[in-house]
Amino acid sequence: MRKQLAVLTLAVGMMMSFGAAAQQKIGHINADELLQMMPETKAAQTQLETYGKQLEKELEEMENELDAKYKSFVDNQAVLTTLAKQSKQQELQQLQQRIQEYGQNAQRDLQNKQVELLTPIIEKATTAVQDVAKENGYAYILDSSQSKAVIIADNDATDIMKLVKKKLGIVTE
Repeated sequence: MRKQLAVLTLAVGMMMSFGAAAQQKIGHINADELLQMMPETKAAQTQLETYGKQLEKELEEMENELDAKYKSFVDNQAVLTTLAKQSKQQELQQLQQRIQEYGQNAQRDLQNKQVELLTPIIEKATTAVQDVAKENGYAYILDSSQSKAVIIADNDATDIMKLVKKKLGIVTE
């Protein structure tokens, strides 16, 4: 009898908690779309492109230097002594290694710059979403962006994009 009472109590408790959960408001927003709408994102992308082009230009200059030195080596190797050939070959190898290291460092630096520029924008968007959720009584906000692979299965969920855009002062169409 006690076991049946415990099972019945547990079942009633679970039904009550499910009922309470069902009454909570759920919203969703496409965070990727929101970030693309923000003017700060466009400015950050422009800065990233400019920075990336600068890094590419420097890498290209280094590669041109390597090409010129290699061509000079090939053109003059017949008149070079063995010691001079070895020295030039070593110089070419070192330059090639520096170019590879520069390329790796440039890629890492560009990624760091992207994080540096986008983090405050993401934080601003997140704060706006959290504020809208609090102001409108949403218990949960799901990200419906395709890149996040969140599946929204609740028909009672509300798209809060308009509310967040209003909060951020984003005017479209």
